[in-house]
Amino acid sequence: MSHVDTLLAQHAPWANTDLQWALTPLETFLWLDDRPQYPLLFQITLRFAGSIDPDAMRDAWRFAVGRNPLLRATIRANSRGAVWHASPTGWQELTVVGMGQENSRKTSQIDLEKTSGLHGWLCQTSIGWDLNMIFHHACCDGHGARVFLQDLALAYSVFRRSCLHDDPFFTTDITRLLKRGTHPPIEVANDSVWLRTYRSLRFILLHPKPIARELLLKNDPLGNDRSGTVIGFCSHTFSAEQVVRMQESRKRYDATVNDIAVAMLFDIIGDWQRTHGMRSESRLRVTVPIDLRTREDERMSAANRYSYLFLNRSLKECKAWHELLPELKRELGYLRNTQRGVELLGNIGVFASRPRIMRWVLQRQLCFSTAVLTNLSDPTRRLRKRLRVDSEGFMWLDKAQCIDIQLQTPPLRPGTRWAIGILEYAGRMTFSFQYDTTTIAAPTAASVLQDYVQKWHDVIDGR
Repeated sequence: MSHVDTLLAQHAPWANTDLQWALTPLETFLWLDDRPQYPLLFQITLRFAGSIDPDAMRDAWRFAVGRNPLLRATIRANSRGAVWHASPTGWQELTVVGMGQENSRKTSQIDLEKTSGLHGWLCQTSIGWDLNMIFHHACCDGHGARVFLQDLALAYSVFRRSCLHDDPFFTTDITRLLKRGTHPPIEVANDSVWLRTYRSLRFILLHPKPIARELLLKNDPLGNDRSGTVIGFCSHTFSAEQVVRMQESRKRYDATVNDIAVAMLFDIIGDWQRTHGMRSESRLRVTVPIDLRTREDERMSAANRYSYLFLNRSLKECKAWHELLPELKRELGYLRNTQRGVELLGNIGVFASRPRIMRWVLQRQLCFSTAVLTNLSDPTRRLRKRLRVDSEGFMWLDKAQCIDIQLQTPPLRPGTRWAIGILEYAGRMTFSFQYDTTTIAAPTAASVLQDYVQKWHDVIDGR
C-alpha cells in the first residue's frame, strides 16, 4: 500500500467507496446556470518561490480529492432528477507542467456530466512553482475551496516530513454533506408567506440595469457573439502595513471592511452609469454572498453552504460612499438578522423542483445583479498553527515559500458585468476585479480598479 493510500485509509476511509448525493436546489441552480461565455468557475493560484516536489504534490492532491468527494464527483441526470456520483476510481489527477512546456489541458469550461468540478495544474516558473486550481461553483464555494487547500497543504507537508504536528489534519465528517442544503427556518415577526411571495416577484420583475457598455465598444461588431469566455481580470494588493492602517482607520466609521467595500462599489458604479448616460431612475443591485456555516459545519468537506444578500438603489440614490455607508451598514445588518439569504434558498428550491421553469427563467438573459462583491478573508488562517510561517507572514511548504495567493472570483453572469473579490494573505489584502470584456476594455477596467483603490488609500490616509 502506498503512502497516500495509507493516509486515505486513516483520514478518509470513504475515499474507496462509491458515493451518491442528490443535488441541492442551490447546486441545481448553479449547474443549470452554467454557459460557455460565462462559466460558473472560480480560480485560486498559489505562487511559490523555491522547490516543490511534483510527486509529493501529486500524492497530496490525490489525498485532498479523496477527503472531499464532491470535488471528484460527476453529475448523473435522468428523468427522476440529478445526483452527484463520486467514484472510488478515475479521479482527476494534478497535471505537472515543466519550465517551457505548454499546458495543453488548461480549461475554460467544465461539463459536470463528463468530468469532475476541480482541475489543477502545477506549473514551474523562473522562481519556483504556481499551483493553479479551477473549481466549478456547483461543487463548492470559497470556503469549500479553503477546506481543500487545508487538506492539500497538510498532506504535502506530511509527505515531505515538514509538518509541525504529528496528526495535523482537521476533523472531517462527510455525513455533514447531508446537511449542506438545509437551513434554519425563517423566523421574522409579521412576515407572511404573501409578503415573501411579493418580494420574490418584485425581485424578478424589477430587475436592475447592467453596467453600461464603454463608448468605444458600443459599435464593436463582435459584441456578445464572441466565442469563448469574455472575462477580463486585474488586481491590486495592499501591503501589510497599509492593511493595519486600513483596519485602524475604518474604526472611525464603525464599519467592517465589507460594509465600506460595498459602499465604495455603489459609488464607483454610480459615477460610471451617470458618465455613460444612464437615467437617474434606473435601478442598481449589488449582490453580497454570505456564509451560512455554523461551527459544526467546519467539519464539512468541500461543498456549497452559502446564500446571497441583495442591496438595491436607484442611480439618483448613489452618492459619495461615506454618505451611503451608514444606511448600507444598517441594511446589511438587517438582511443578515432577518435571514433574507435563507429566504432566497427557499425560492430557489421552488424553482429547482420544476427544472423546466428554472431553465426558462435562466435563458431569458435577465440582469439579476449589476455587480457582485465577495470576501474570502484569509484561506490560510487555520493552517498557520500547523505549518511554518516566517517573520513576513508567508507560509512555507517544506522548502517552498508561498509568496502570493491570487483569486479570480466571483464568476460573472449575463448582465452582471463587474465583480470584486477580496482576499487576505500574510497580512496583505488583495482586491481583484473581474469584468466583461465585451463591455469594458482592459485599460479602462484598470482605471476603474485604480479609482476604487484610491478610495481605500483615502481611508488609510485619513482623508
